[in-house]
Amino acid sequence: MNLITIDPDKCKHDDLCVQVCPINILRSEKGQTPTEDAELAKKCIRCGHCVAICPTGALSNSLMPVEEFQVAENRPGAEQVEALLLGRRSIRGFRKSPVQREQLEQLLEVVRRAPTASNTQNVAWNIIQAPQLLEQIREKTLDWLCSDPTRTYHREAAKQGRDPILRGGTVLAVAHCPKDYYWTEIDSAIAITYMELYASSMRLGACWGGLVTKAAHDIPEIAHILGVPEGRRLGGALMLGLPRHKHRLVPPRNPVQVTWL
Repeated sequence: MNLITIDPDKCKHDDLCVQVCPINILRSEKGQTPTEDAELAKKCIRCGHCVAICPTGALSNSLMPVEEFQVAENRPGAEQVEALLLGRRSIRGFRKSPVQREQLEQLLEVVRRAPTASNTQNVAWNIIQAPQLLEQIREKTLDWLCSDPTRTYHREAAKQGRDPILRGGTVLAVAHCPKDYYWTEIDSAIAITYMELYASSMRLGACWGGLVTKAAHDIPEIAHILGVPEGRRLGGALMLGLPRHKHRLVPPRNPVQVTWL
């Protein structure tokens, strides 16, 4: 059975499917319907480009039922995307109100489409909302942090009733990948960025959990509390919640550092 089936009556011989395949599975001759290389077909990464690019719907891939594809529409313009990117803030103050389960599910539905190396889709998530678990994570990370004598000001902040670890976030999203996966940090960073930006569009606050991530890499007990399974490795974490404040202005940044070659 072939991996790829092409309807010769619908095929316009434009070779678009040939051009977009990252594995070079498809071959074509001028005026002929493309055919697949059976050996390379075994290496298909299920990116779906061959099906998505065909303007006439002539092509199907047995690994991906065509009914599972969606039509890309309502894409925002450059000005809208720019406004989102410039208006995004790292939120370090959250309300105590919980984030609705439906909102978190909506976030994950979009985030699962973040790009991964060779479309491996190895990023999995733990969504931590239980107050007792968040408190354990906060305390254990604070203990780890204050073992550094240059960081004792975090303990002082905690004594004053502030939360220097989770910043009062009511949700901690934890990304993890297989332990031996080479691209854990990169794929997780891309996925967390997707989540952070989409959260901003939903008027949710988000902030990268860098301290928690570093502490969990150093202290196995913290990784265990985060729910990272055996055989998996933490890739990163993101605090989420309803923002306590609204930022009015976009702060300045350093000029871009670039070398044109």
